Amino acid sequence: MKKIGIAVTDVDDWTGVSLCNSIEYYGMMPVKFSFNEATSEISSGKIYSGNIDLTVLDAVIVRDLGPATHNDVSFRFDILCQLKELGVAVINSPESIAKAANKYVSSFLFQKNGIPTPKTIVTNNLDEAIAALSSFGRAVVKPVFGYKGVGVECIRNSESGALKLKKLFKERILIYIQEFIPNPGRDIRVFVVNGKVAGSIYRIAPDGGWINNLSQGGSAKPCVLTDEQERLTLKAARVIGTVYAGVDIIEGDRDYVIEINGTPSGKGIFEACGVDVTRTIAEYLEGLI
Repeated sequence: MKKIGIAVTDVDDWTGVSLCNSIEYYGMMPVKFSFNEATSEISSGKIYSGNIDLTVLDAVIVRDLGPATHNDVSFRFDILCQLKELGVAVINSPESIAKAANKYVSSFLFQKNGIPTPKTIVTNNLDEAIAALSSFGRAVVKPVFGYKGVGVECIRNSESGALKLKKLFKERILIYIQEFIPNPGRDIRVFVVNGKVAGSIYRIAPDGGWINNLSQGGSAKPCVLTDEQERLTLKAARVIGTVYAGVDIIEGDRDYVIEINGTPSGKGIFEACGVDVTRTIAEYLEGLI
């Protein structure tokens, strides 16, 4: 029986649990592990987590890498690369996870490949950041490496906005500042698996808020994509190189791809649409190994 590792930090994580169920449905054995317990024994070549030998797995699905410092993140990516070199199928690939996680890199690749994305400036220069805010009028400032909408700020070009931007600069040194796109108070999350749309939802900001992330109090409703939205979504996933991904679109004067998540949750899609995207991931994996 094929052994499929599922890298997940929270044992009760909805997507992790559902991945286990889907792996079993397709006749494979799920093996949950956490990178918080990862060890590489260089002298013997063993790589393990707790009492789980990761080198004997047939595949690894990365639900999350877990909270970590900079050194930990590098180590965990290195482990994924080593497992891949040993012949373990790693989904998503370490390279695509890295591209998706780095908003600077993903924004650059979207622009390079003709995928509409909001005007964005990434800088270590405070004057350049203030000039960008002045140019945009209203802007969104995000951590380059961020998740679940944590640390995202909306700033207007005003005296208080400039002060807020200066404060963020002192905290972060590197500023990722993006033009705010006027929108209907929602964005679209599209779940892609193996070059096809598996499900899509509107994520709607809570009353009085503007961040649409479900983890920040947003709500989900089913969404039927336009042909253009589907085209942009699939192209974004292809450019980043993910097997499965959550692609976020904002509706403005046109459709813009704002982000891509290489380790997305499937819970919102399931609750809003009744679609279990983990079944599609497991089906893909069954045909791969």
